[in-house]
Amino acid sequence: MRMRLLAVAHFKAGKNRAKVARTLNVSRRMVNEWVANYLKGGISGLESKKPSGRPSLLTEQQKAELVEYIEKQSESCKGGRLNGEMLQRYIQQVFAVNYHQNSIYPLLKSLGISWTTSRYKHPKQSLEAQEEFKKLQIETIKLIAGHIALDKVDFWFQDEARIGQQNTTTRLWSKKGCRPRAVKQQQFDYAYLFGAACPATGETEALIVPHVDKNIMTQHLEQISEKTKPGRYAVVIMDGAGWHQASLVEGLKNVDIIKLPPYSPELNPIEQVWSWLRQHHLANRCFSGYDDIVDACSTAWNDFVSDAKRVTKMCSRDWLEVGKT
Repeated sequence: MRMRLLAVAHFKAGKNRAKVARTLNVSRRMVNEWVANYLKGGISGLESKKPSGRPSLLTEQQKAELVEYIEKQSESCKGGRLNGEMLQRYIQQVFAVNYHQNSIYPLLKSLGISWTTSRYKHPKQSLEAQEEFKKLQIETIKLIAGHIALDKVDFWFQDEARIGQQNTTTRLWSKKGCRPRAVKQQQFDYAYLFGAACPATGETEALIVPHVDKNIMTQHLEQISEKTKPGRYAVVIMDGAGWHQASLVEGLKNVDIIKLPPYSPELNPIEQVWSWLRQHHLANRCFSGYDDIVDACSTAWNDFVSDAKRVTKMCSRDWLEVGKT
């Protein structure tokens, strides 16, 4: 773009096109093309245009039908998965279009289809209950005192994860054709990491403990209460674990609890935080004992919360902004 602008500037200064070409050490044909594009479309005419390439073998309607078919198959309960050969055959049979198998994957990429892992879904999960839960405004109004405005409420997501010697493995980069080994320990030491995050402020709180019970949960809620600024009110969203009792906030003046629908971990972004901690710090490793687990969890959590923007981005949900109309 810079070279094209220089060519036009020399041209407008009165230099002929041959002289402009010599000055910029480019061909006269290029100068003629740049000047013509400028005279026709102004500065925008000088911008690079993406080559059109070969036209697609599928029409826009056929592409939409293909995407619909793939999405339907991804949600099927019959098991199995589509592959390139199956899609190649489907396109040939339904649209009478022949694609080379090597061209199937670029086609999928152009359609916004990616190769990803499926998410766990409990057979008793209710999508209707999840959609109803996202209407948090009504539930929040019923929960909190009448003098508290919705725009004074800070929502926190909370959960616990068990980290221990029965550890997980995760994907990693390695030389093609080999699969690095990670030791699978046989011991049973573990710790529980209690974590909570407020996506609106980026604030976080955590506890690392050897077991779970209502007393520890109370301590965790007290942490959130102390972190909540004067004049604000905290509503903590959590699952239905046995130690997540609404009675735990009776002694706290600025905290209340809302339970997630049953079997709905995907509504709690703290689940993604656990995945981040494992992928970046805790997976593919051994622990010598409880203290080593605690140190590793502390390092992992402190790294995660060191970037408030990361906390906000990972934990924000569009249905959480109940104070807006």
